[in-house]
Amino acid sequence: MRRFLAKGIDDVGVTEYDPEQQGEVPHAFDWSSYDAVILGEDFGAAGSGLQWLEDLSTSANFPGAILIISKADPQLTAKALKAGANDVIVKRDLNSDALCESVRAAAASVRDKSSGGKDDTYGASDAQIVARARDEGSDDQGYKFKRLIGQGAMSRVYLGERLADQQTVVVKIMDGTLSGEDESVKRFVLEASLAQAIDSPHVVKVFEQGFTDQYGFMAMEFFSRGDLKHRIENGITPQHAYRYMREIVMGLSAIHKVGIIHRDLKPANIMFRSDDQLAIADFGISKRADATTQLTQVGSVMGTPYYMSPEQIRAEHLDQRADLYSAGVILYEMLTGKKAFEADSLPGIAMKHLQSEPDPLPHKLRRFEPVFRRLIMKNREERYSDADEVLADLNALAKNKQ
Repeated sequence: MRRFLAKGIDDVGVTEYDPEQQGEVPHAFDWSSYDAVILGEDFGAAGSGLQWLEDLSTSANFPGAILIISKADPQLTAKALKAGANDVIVKRDLNSDALCESVRAAAASVRDKSSGGKDDTYGASDAQIVARARDEGSDDQGYKFKRLIGQGAMSRVYLGERLADQQTVVVKIMDGTLSGEDESVKRFVLEASLAQAIDSPHVVKVFEQGFTDQYGFMAMEFFSRGDLKHRIENGITPQHAYRYMREIVMGLSAIHKVGIIHRDLKPANIMFRSDDQLAIADFGISKRADATTQLTQVGSVMGTPYYMSPEQIRAEHLDQRADLYSAGVILYEMLTGKKAFEADSLPGIAMKHLQSEPDPLPHKLRRFEPVFRRLIMKNREERYSDADEVLADLNALAKNKQ
């Protein structure tokens, strides 16, 4: 751990603590000089890292905590996050970059709390409740916040708990300062309605959406095994890339069949459930293909530059083939570990999408080349017409593998 941290954080100071030798940490221990705590999973006779986290997290000035576990365990991960851990890292995924990034995030979360900044609007404490807009007399109290896990321009995202059954969920809150803005409300409502219109195991489940006098909220499923972005960073085998691609395409097929275009397909929006099943999430900028209501200015560009189709960059009318282009770019990244198009600036990346071709896939991966090339054709008329066509070629690819 010390070597990993020293590679990425200058002048890092590390204090080691052996629970079996040194016993329990006093509850009144002064944590003010520590930026983060890294806990192991099993302390033998001294207990477990989760138990220590649960006991210590209520201590004054307790820093951000990271739990290192021996193997992927969705239940343990959920319990640790609910207990206040900033991150849970599986040992096989542990490297200098991952550990340093996690420690920085843990330290930053403590600074945010002590500065009275980000968390004050909703106070991500165990006592904070999101009450559903139900008829009076309902005994269903809603959701409880556990901690802030993300923030955007118009919303905050919390790890939460559904009070009726203690199920771990993700609760997205529309910022109260924006709730009076008609366009923001419409987009927030649209995001949930689009996701709820899709019935597919490969699309995020939205349990409920509602409004109170102060805010709008959306309760969604919690993905205990993280996102595709993290897996790509740690390396993916061709076999896993193939499986993930099939599931992405099946998700897109379901999305497109109900007339929705995702518009922001990227590895960070592709999530994994506890059984490792893949699901497409984040419909924040999605739209119906036949929508006549314009929630963005004509000619505005929406999406993530690394994964945007040429027609998105040109701010043209989009159809399902824009999502297929993004899927092709993701396939290349899964197989090679590199972005299909890279440049020193966002305009440079955009020009690559418009004018350049990615390098050929390595020889051992050439069987994927025909599918990949057809997905990323500059002219959408030359791409696959729909996701089912892609799926047929992927199935044929498996049958023809030598």
